[in-house]
Amino acid sequence: MLELKDVTVRYGKHLAVDGVSFAIAKGEVVVVLGANGAGKSSLLKAIAGMVPTSEGSVELNGETVTGVPAYTVTNRGIALVPEGRAIVGRMSVEENLRLGATPQRARASEEKTLSQVFDIFPRLAERRKQLVQTMSGGEQQMVAVGRAMMSKPEFLLLDEPSLGLAPIVVGDMFKALARVRKTGVGLLIVEQNVKISLRQADRGYLLEAARITGSGTSEELMNDRAVRHAFLGGEM
Repeated sequence: MLELKDVTVRYGKHLAVDGVSFAIAKGEVVVVLGANGAGKSSLLKAIAGMVPTSEGSVELNGETVTGVPAYTVTNRGIALVPEGRAIVGRMSVEENLRLGATPQRARASEEKTLSQVFDIFPRLAERRKQLVQTMSGGEQQMVAVGRAMMSKPEFLLLDEPSLGLAPIVVGDMFKALARVRKTGVGLLIVEQNVKISLRQADRGYLLEAARITGSGTSEELMNDRAVRHAFLGGEM
């Protein structure tokens, strides 16, 4: 279980995340919806240990991971796929993937996990020796997700995984994330493509001006008039 308790993030006087609390179970998919600047990315970074929490705590299976270095958070089982991917263009697909297997928990099963990643993303298996900088945006996003999977996470945090991708590629990406879910990994997704992310998620939260202002199952949020008008242009 990944549990947030009153998580607050400040950058100087700016309040980026204000008292956010919720929990995610293994194998569950949860989406956080919100406009640009609402605090979504800051929330993910706080969970991953990339920015400090001013107040509150993040717990993994009952143990706090608040205030520990980001690499320790990864070692314990939380992996972040950041917006912008942060992959190494001059390295091959396989080399990038193996960079993700640095946590001690991942080393003993590196080859098995690599095979699992290739099962989830067959295109990466076909192009395992190709330089990442020569690949399409969709393929690079697959590398970023695959690299995070190499750390053998219990929970995977994804910051705008469809950003900049063609619609058909977005569909392929979310089909792959469904396969990731079947491995038992919990997914917390911040996503601009609200319709497709809600279709994949079990439930979601609305983040406005740093605070959680609403929540519900995916069906409830898809049918919520305010959500439809804010994020779906009034469409069902």
